[in-house]
Amino acid sequence: PANDPTSHMTMRTTIVLSALTAAIAHASISTKAASKAGTALPPMRRMRQPLAQRRTAVRSSETPAETPVVAEEPARQPYKLPRGSAPMGDYFDPLGLSKGKDESELKRFREAEITHSRVAMLAFLGFLFQEALLDRPLFSTPELGGIKGPAIYHFQQVSERFPLFWVATLPFFAYFENIRARKGWADPTKGGPLFGLKEDYTPGDLGFDPFQAYPLDSNGKKAMQDKELNNGRLAMLGVAGLMAQELVDGKTMYEALNLDKLVPPHGPI
Repeated sequence: PANDPTSHMTMRTTIVLSALTAAIAHASISTKAASKAGTALPPMRRMRQPLAQRRTAVRSSETPAETPVVAEEPARQPYKLPRGSAPMGDYFDPLGLSKGKDESELKRFREAEITHSRVAMLAFLGFLFQEALLDRPLFSTPELGGIKGPAIYHFQQVSERFPLFWVATLPFFAYFENIRARKGWADPTKGGPLFGLKEDYTPGDLGFDPFQAYPLDSNGKKAMQDKELNNGRLAMLGVAGLMAQELVDGKTMYEALNLDKLVPPHGPI
C-alpha cells in the first residue's frame, strides 16, 4: 500500500545504498585513472594508496640535502727541534708528556729540559768539587767550623753559618733569568702568548759561548745539540742517583767509593 511506512523506509534505504555504491565505484575509477596518468591525488585519496607507494612518492618528492664542505686541516709540520740520539732515541718520552701538545708547548718543554740539563751538569761537578774540599776553610766559622758530610746537606750548613748568603745571590740569578726571558720568551703585553716562546727562538740558544766551541755549520750544530741533550739527561739521572745514595748511607761520594783514603781527605784533590 502507498501509505505503508515500511514500504517508504525500504525505498529510502535502497536509494541510499545505490548512491553509496555509485560513489565508491566513481572513486575507484578516478583513482585508477589518476594512477595511470601519473597525476597527484587529493590528500584523502592518497591515503588509500598502499604504504610502499606512499613511501616511494615521499622519497621522490624530497630534494637531496647538500653535503657540507669541510675545510681540510693544514698538514702538520714535523717537529724541527733536535731529536736526540742513542740510547734514548728520537724524542725520548716514556711518560707520554708530549702527547697531544702543539709545537709551541713542545718548545717550552724542550726549553725546560735543556735548562734543567745544564743545571744538573753543573750540580754533578758541584758534588765532586765541594765534597773534595771539606778540609778547606770554605764557608767556615769559628763557632761551627767548616762544612761537613755529604753535599746534600751543604745548603743547610751554609744557611746556618751565613743566613743572608742565598739572599745575596738572588740579584745574580735574577739578572741572568731576565736575559733569558728577553731572549726567548714572548711578551704577553705586546700580543704574545702567555708562557710562550718566540717563534724564531731555538730553545737553549742564548748565544752564550765564551770558548767559541759551538760549530758554525748545520751538521756540527745538530751534533752538538744532540750531545748536550744526552749528557744533560745523563746528568739529571746521575745527580738523582747521588742524592739517593747519600740519603741512604749518609756518606760522601768519595767515602762510598772508598776513594777517601787515597789522598786525604777525599780523593786526589
